Amino acid sequence: MTLGSGIGTATEIVVQSGQSIQDAVNSSVSGDEIIVSPGNYTENLRITTSDLIVRSASGNPEDTIVTANNPAEDAIYVEANNVTIRDLSINGAGNDRAGIYLIRSSNCTIENNELLNDALGIYLKNSAYNLILNNKAAEGKRAVNVDRSNYNTVSGNTVSNQRYGIYLLVSEGNLVSNNMVSMSADHGIVLESCSNTSLENNTASSNEDNGIHLVGSSGNNLTGNTVDSNLVYGIYLTDSSRNNLTNNTALNSSRGIFLFRSGESVLSGNTVSNSGDGILIASTENSNISENTVLDNSVSGISLQNSSTCVISDNILSNSTLGINLAFSGNSTVINNSVLGGGRGLNLQDSNYNTLFNNTALNNRYGAYLLRSGWNVLSNNTVNESDDHGIVLENSSNYNDITSNIASSNRAYGIYLAGSNNNNLSSNEASGNSRGVYLITSNGNTLLKNTVLNNGEYAILLSYSSGNNISENEASNSNRGIHLSTSSDNTLSGNTIVSNSISGVYMASTSNNNIFFNNYLNNNVNADVKQGSAGNILNTTKTAGTSITGGPYIGGNYWAKPDGTGFSQTAADADGDFIADGVFNVSNSGYTDYFPLVVASETQQPVIPANITDSQTETLTNESEMPANESELDIIATESITNETETTTHENESEYEYESEYEYESEYEY
Repeated sequence: MTLGSGIGTATEIVVQSGQSIQDAVNSSVSGDEIIVSPGNYTENLRITTSDLIVRSASGNPEDTIVTANNPAEDAIYVEANNVTIRDLSINGAGNDRAGIYLIRSSNCTIENNELLNDALGIYLKNSAYNLILNNKAAEGKRAVNVDRSNYNTVSGNTVSNQRYGIYLLVSEGNLVSNNMVSMSADHGIVLESCSNTSLENNTASSNEDNGIHLVGSSGNNLTGNTVDSNLVYGIYLTDSSRNNLTNNTALNSSRGIFLFRSGESVLSGNTVSNSGDGILIASTENSNISENTVLDNSVSGISLQNSSTCVISDNILSNSTLGINLAFSGNSTVINNSVLGGGRGLNLQDSNYNTLFNNTALNNRYGAYLLRSGWNVLSNNTVNESDDHGIVLENSSNYNDITSNIASSNRAYGIYLAGSNNNNLSSNEASGNSRGVYLITSNGNTLLKNTVLNNGEYAILLSYSSGNNISENEASNSNRGIHLSTSSDNTLSGNTIVSNSISGVYMASTSNNNIFFNNYLNNNVNADVKQGSAGNILNTTKTAGTSITGGPYIGGNYWAKPDGTGFSQTAADADGDFIADGVFNVSNSGYTDYFPLVVASETQQPVIPANITDSQTETLTNESEMPANESELDIIATESITNETETTTHENESEYEYESEYEYESEYEY
């Protein structure tokens, strides 16, 4: 053993191969530096002297090896402050024993050591303000274990083939950064009952369970971490609230980021891809998921399960089977997200009282899909170029407010309701779809001020739907404007129905008791009302109010034709009340509009058109020929039902089978 003078009173103690490091420790005083020459040293060290440095002479751990003489004891035991241990290879600590064990020790530095085959590599207990830097650990139970120890820094370490890589228990204020943890039999990095801890820029990969795992830990920051190819979850939080997860990357796991019963958390700026579920929030409240990039996930991009009062905003998602998915979740807000190229862009299942606002869903199979979901608001969303439908409400999706959305250029329907009642569809645009708005077995809905243009087959189609109010819509430039197939007791008023190539309004022989008034029609064939229907009415009682043509009375409809020969374009209005002096009979139907509208002028005189070319006829009568009582205007057609059969083709789409319940781990056993 060689002693040398150091700065001040400090002494350098050099230990040669074959000598005892413990003897050097025993002879040292505070401030000394023990320099260990290359060699193999078989002993257990116990350090209780503060302000001591123990290091290898070469700076290379591979040539300076300390092996525990007694595997039942810690290889190096430290109970002192300001101790530095660096550049050593330490191994052989047995079951529940550590390569380096710090207890009740502060301001120590453990740096650039290699720990192999130690049950617990570096273990801190009741120790604070220590630095664990740039160590390597392999083949053990827990490489770095921080137990009831606060304000320590664990940084730059490389850990592999442990049961757990880095494990913090009942600790606070620690920094865990720039570590690489891989191939753990369980989790890579674990926080259990920890708070105010920062996990920054760590890489946790190829662990057999979770990359980063938090249980019962609140108020922590996870920033800039990469979790890749972990078998179960990339980042998993359970019973852990008020955590911030920002700018992390989660790849190639069963679920990228999963929060279970972990409310009031913030997930922002993360990139999650190639997993089953990208970001999954379950049984959680008051969390914010924003500005994340979520790609290529086979089940869902961002999903809420049994959660409430969360905000999902400003995220970019693509190529996920379910883009943004809410299942059994309520009172949450989905705003300003972009969802591209997936299955269902925005999906709600059994979810009520949510708001979806200003989202863009392009090139998905379905833009927005509501299944058994009610009292939701969908507003100002753009759902275009879907392989099937733009917006879907299905299977008792009732009392939803669908307003100011754009559903255009979808391959099938712009807006599609099936078995869904009492919804409000207002101020939406549905254009360039195969069919604009389609209701099947859907009752009591309101369609108000929607713009439905340039759709292929139908602008607005009702099938087996009753009690709906269709008002002030524009249904134009399609094959058929408003089409009622086996649909009764509906009210159609104030609509603009023009430039449809086959018919403006159509009522099948099985469509009864519909009221059609104050509509503006300008088509080659304005009305096709089939014989055999009963109780349909083509006007309301003449009532003071501004009509669709700007007149002072509401009554019937305005019947125009593109060539200017329509009834309302040529009919007389001697008294200038914007109501024609005659009635308008829809030919071959038995139905009459008793108060057809005109655009009147002061000099207009009664004129009988010389030629009616659309098989719709005008009947001029004296006032004495009008019904004595306006309540008698409910005219029921008595003509026999023709042999024409109304055929409605409806593809019964199978309900997407989404797993509504996950098998959650309620408690992890350590």
